[in-house]
Amino acid sequence: MKNRLFLILVSALMVGCGVQKPVVEEAVRPNLLEPDIVLVDSVPMRSWQEIFVDESLQALISEALTNNADVRTMQLNVEQAAIQMRVAKLSYLPSFTLSPSATVTKANGAPVSTSYELPLTMSWELNLGGQVEALKAATKYQWMNAQEQLKYTQLQLIASVANAYYTLIMLDEQLRLSEQSVQLQRETLETITAMKEVGMMNELAVNQAETELQATIASVSDLRLQREKTERALNLLLSRTPQNVQYSNYTDVKDINMDADSPVSLEALAMRPDVRSAEYQLRASFSNTKVARSQFYPSLKLTASGLWTNNIGEIVNPAKLLLNLIGGLTQPLFQMGQIKAGFEIAKSQQEQAQIAFEQALLQAGSEVANALSECHTTQQKLLVRKAQVEASRKAVENVRELMQYSPSVTYLEVLTAQSSWLNAQLQQTADWLELQQGKINLYKALCR
Repeated sequence: MKNRLFLILVSALMVGCGVQKPVVEEAVRPNLLEPDIVLVDSVPMRSWQEIFVDESLQALISEALTNNADVRTMQLNVEQAAIQMRVAKLSYLPSFTLSPSATVTKANGAPVSTSYELPLTMSWELNLGGQVEALKAATKYQWMNAQEQLKYTQLQLIASVANAYYTLIMLDEQLRLSEQSVQLQRETLETITAMKEVGMMNELAVNQAETELQATIASVSDLRLQREKTERALNLLLSRTPQNVQYSNYTDVKDINMDADSPVSLEALAMRPDVRSAEYQLRASFSNTKVARSQFYPSLKLTASGLWTNNIGEIVNPAKLLLNLIGGLTQPLFQMGQIKAGFEIAKSQQEQAQIAFEQALLQAGSEVANALSECHTTQQKLLVRKAQVEASRKAVENVRELMQYSPSVTYLEVLTAQSSWLNAQLQQTADWLELQQGKINLYKALCR
């Protein structure tokens, strides 16, 4: 299924040298997917607020998008790329240089003489190979690439915050279950100790019950440590000092609103920020190759200079304007192989961008397939785990009751039943987190 899904993406974005908008060949589409996966052109895009519907989580995501250091850095990259694009748009205009100067002289017996000059030079150079236009296109795509990288950073941040949030909830529930198990095991230890005193149990049974109790107490400490580390990591994503994080209870938290059985949108795959970023990098590399190729063409350079001065003959006021216009055509012939080398390097970088783009498409398909498989598998596993938890709970109730009235029940049966119940509950919460993480991965794979 994964290999076939990859083919959807490989057929996109490769129409001609212009690198057109992503498309999919209609003729090959029916053979690309397994029957259980539905491919459609597009589905309505949803905001992250519609997907992560838990109110406490929404508050944390909003704070992270505002304060996170990586997001703020990427925003500055977008601003810098916009400045470079504006500069490139002004490349058609001539440049002007103004260099005013003044001279004061005094000879023996002569009055002080003051002269001034106000030279103005205009220079305009035009590459006949289309260098300016290609440079404008390259900076435009670099700016668009910076925007997509910002979106990708925001997408990854949202997913990281959600993952830490649901991990905190799972650890909190596992801690509650473990503490509840500690209390149950204390009661069992007291019962076994009392039965030993009347000869119904031996010292080995007491020792074994004490061992199980201490092991569970140690696991409680490990869970508390994991919860503290996860909370610190979440605070770091929010760019704030360590503090308590407000989150919902396991029984009250709202699941992620992602349906793994919904159709896969081809448009969503093509519009992923990482795919679009790779596309814009490829487009920019095409433009950079054109810039390198333009160096083989001649350049037309016009230079005009004007001079205002009061130091010519007897003219004092008004100043005279001296104007000089020079035109020149420069054709590069031999520059120690630098022009050719630059062109070859640009073509090599273009090929690298092509490879990176194709790899981005394959990566997108792989992530979608993995996320769908993870969600489907975990949903089935949760149904089985629910039955396991219920069966182990009944086993604990039965064995505790039998232990009080039937001497045939051994302490091992009691301890095994209690351990199985705790492990089943802990695994159930872990499966729940795995499902949320699968939905988070699906969000990263299909949303922007």
